[in-house]
Amino acid sequence: MKKKILFIMFTVVMLLFAACKGNDKETNFIPTQPPVFTEDNDIVIPDDPVFDFEDPIDIPDEVEEEPVYVGETTIKYVKLSSYGTILNVRSEPNAGENVVGFLVHTEPIEVISIDGDWAKVIFKDEINYVSAEFLVDTVPPYVSPPMLTPPAD
Repeated sequence: MKKKILFIMFTVVMLLFAACKGNDKETNFIPTQPPVFTEDNDIVIPDDPVFDFEDPIDIPDEVEEEPVYVGETTIKYVKLSSYGTILNVRSEPNAGENVVGFLVHTEPIEVISIDGDWAKVIFKDEINYVSAEFLVDTVPPYVSPPMLTPPAD
């Protein structure tokens, strides 16, 4: 009796696996209007609002920028003095320039060079700048969040 139940369970499992092949092309099906055939056997495609547009007027293709080869980089870590602060990443080595992102405490960053107060870094596959005073060679210790003190009664 146990062998029959085991055999039936095995057969059901095998049928389930065989029925779920995963190469079902119907999931990729996008319904479209069928072509209309005329007496001449020419295909007439109905007007589709998606394709009702004018050709662009001599717009050049986007030119891909060539990658910048920077040579050897050094990994440095962000060291901030208080909990919840961030280090701005800028497009140029100037505090008035655009902020393109930020780094948090202990975050590693690839440094290309340090010139004065600014470090040239690779941030999101682009060359940007951060203040060099907040970069250290080793992972800095954890900065604890501020402790809430109970109100005095």
